[in-house]
Amino acid sequence: MGSPALKRFPPPAPRPTLRAGARGRLRMESSEGGRTTPANPRPGPAPSAAEPRELRDGEKHLVLLRDGRTLIGFLRSIDQFANLVLHQTVERIHVGKKYGDIPRGIFVVRGENVVLLGEIDLEKESDTPLQQVSIEEILEEQRVEQQTKLEAEKLKVQALKDRGLSIPRADTLDEY
Repeated sequence: MGSPALKRFPPPAPRPTLRAGARGRLRMESSEGGRTTPANPRPGPAPSAAEPRELRDGEKHLVLLRDGRTLIGFLRSIDQFANLVLHQTVERIHVGKKYGDIPRGIFVVRGENVVLLGEIDLEKESDTPLQQVSIEEILEEQRVEQQTKLEAEKLKVQALKDRGLSIPRADTLDEY
């Protein structure tokens, strides 16, 4: 009896290897026929969700920041991280139906603090139902409003405490 025929398989494909490339980055390579080629060639720039627009002079923008402040100014520069440079900037404070503008000049905003960025229609800007007041008056109204909120919060905490409940203070929630 003859020996059973051995099935021959093709040689295994070359396995990719990790090698240190330029600037210490690891890259995957495979060697075929003595040549080393990148297994995944370097891609071009990543596509963005929206193409950047040309900034035109005279475009006023409103920026809402993470801490609740509102800035209004002329957008001079923006980058891929949403870092902004605003020119002739004012900080607008709203209290009820009144508002006041505090001049701030040139303002640089780090992108992680931007919540909203929008262009202001200059024709509709003057059609606001809000009344503009002086800086001193709006700051006083803001102080009174904040004091009222603080007193209401203290009453709420006291009412919960009387019922045997407690909520952690907001300033202790961020501790690690």
